[in-house]
Amino acid sequence: MRKKQNIIKFPDTFKLKRNKYIKIRDEIEQILFKYAAEKKDLWAVSLAAGRFSSMNLEKIDGTEKTLEFFNNCIETQKNSNLTSDSGNIS
Repeated sequence: MRKKQNIIKFPDTFKLKRNKYIKIRDEIEQILFKYAAEKKDLWAVSLAAGRFSSMNLEKIDGTEKTLEFFNNCIETQKNSNLTSDSGNIS
């Protein structure tokens, strides 16, 4: 039996969303690091970004999922090479 050649392959929406979110994350991190370097205050920029994130995620996903997200971020940081000198933004 021959395979049909006229089957339309639909895009993988999960992969498309994942790629979109990764792109947004990377762009926002670049903007925040640049702003922190300009202001010479990584701590203040991190607090502002964290506040924005926590307040909006809680509205969107609720407290439990928001805390899970932040715990995941903390674990990722602990397991990355960034822990060696995360305060150095130069």
